[in-house]
Amino acid sequence: MALDLALSDLSHLDRIRRVLAENDPNGQFAALNMAEVHVSENALDLLPEVLARHLTAAGRTPGPGTRVCIVVDPVLILRQGADLKAMVQELIGAHHHAVRVVMDDGHPILHADEKVLDAAAAACAGADAIVSVGGGTITDVAKIAAERAGVPVHVVIQTAASVDGFTDNFAVVLQNGVKTTLPSRWPEAVLTDTQVIAAAPQYLNASGFGELLSMYSAPGDWFLAARMGMDKRFAPVLLDMLALCGEGVEDWSAGVGRADPDACARLATALAMRGIVTGVGGTTASLSGMEHLVSHMLDMVNGELHAPTGLHGAQVGVGSVIRAAAWEEFRDRVARDGLPVARLFQDPASAEPALRDAFAWLDPKGRIGGECWSRYRAKLDLWHAAHPQVEAAFADWDALTAEHDRLCFGAGAIARYLHRAGAPMRFADLEPAPSAERIHWVTGNCQFMRERFTVADLLLLAGWWTDADVARVLDRAEAACAAAERGA
Repeated sequence: MALDLALSDLSHLDRIRRVLAENDPNGQFAALNMAEVHVSENALDLLPEVLARHLTAAGRTPGPGTRVCIVVDPVLILRQGADLKAMVQELIGAHHHAVRVVMDDGHPILHADEKVLDAAAAACAGADAIVSVGGGTITDVAKIAAERAGVPVHVVIQTAASVDGFTDNFAVVLQNGVKTTLPSRWPEAVLTDTQVIAAAPQYLNASGFGELLSMYSAPGDWFLAARMGMDKRFAPVLLDMLALCGEGVEDWSAGVGRADPDACARLATALAMRGIVTGVGGTTASLSGMEHLVSHMLDMVNGELHAPTGLHGAQVGVGSVIRAAAWEEFRDRVARDGLPVARLFQDPASAEPALRDAFAWLDPKGRIGGECWSRYRAKLDLWHAAHPQVEAAFADWDALTAEHDRLCFGAGAIARYLHRAGAPMRFADLEPAPSAERIHWVTGNCQFMRERFTVADLLLLAGWWTDADVARVLDRAEAACAAAERGA
């Protein structure tokens, strides 16, 4: 449907609230409790007035007695050649008592685990406001810290167009070694200074472009889950809002690879709208399907082995090619071989030994296997309860596949856009690059990561997710990437 909405309405959030209210027949959307988003080349200059505005709204009197915690990691970030974090501290310190809180767990990339989250909350206890400066992880740490410490104001200063989590009310954290997405809180304001964004390392914005492309992948999993009784929160209006994010992507995607300021600003704006869609929808499912499970599983393995963790968005872009290839494999197998629906409903308990065995090499004590089994068993129980809806979905298979393919790009199209933007298409393009063995294992076991239902579950339930099947999907993804490089 055509929405009375445009990306420019990010500066007028009440318009977005109105459209959501008019298209929420089930009353499922969360309130958009974020007051303002600013994407401009001088957004940083707005910090003093934005901070004062929200302190006042929270009943705090702006001034030297107001304690503002600046939550950062140790990474140096520049704006026009100057230290951005020092600039932020100076801007805040001119009006308030500014305290810099540096989160450092010794890893090259900060991990949002319980130790880090508790430390951030303790450091910010009693503060009147938090200003976070950095990427997605430091933003999520600050969201949790503000919530746990009862800090009434959180202003986000986004430093790269690397993820969409700056403008939502979720936080991606590590629990028992497993990455999960927790409900959190909205920031009061998000400032995206496009001078900072354009100057960010190209690989960060390329990572954001990879994250962006999951909007042409994840909706397929969400649609399948809804049609098969696995998710009752499917809301077409959210997908219509996502369509706004992709407008003109064929024209500006190449500019991301060149660090073109206009293209980087366009990417940041698109990711900001994506974050809002995730937050108001009450679920990340609209933008998080199999491609995200692949990324989270890879992070989990690297974290458990104390190996470097890669960029989430870059991994999601690679995962989006794989997810599209997995759907193509499933669709083609159904068309060629048929699929008796009864075959999809094996005894749930029979899956436990194989699952636990799959994780034994990573965690011989069984902690991770146990955590993943509890999540997967809940998914299997829901699957068996949804038997009638699954029957109905397969009875109307042609219509279902047509609608799915309307929502999603194929593996070839996703690979072409990633290539055009200079974003990773393959695991081998990532830094660090996982081994072929690790790629195969992560892809073949990603469905055990969360309760979320994806095409990987369909392949497993159908008996089409053996090592040979996984290899076939990865070969499809590689063929799509090779074609993109040839310009085919």
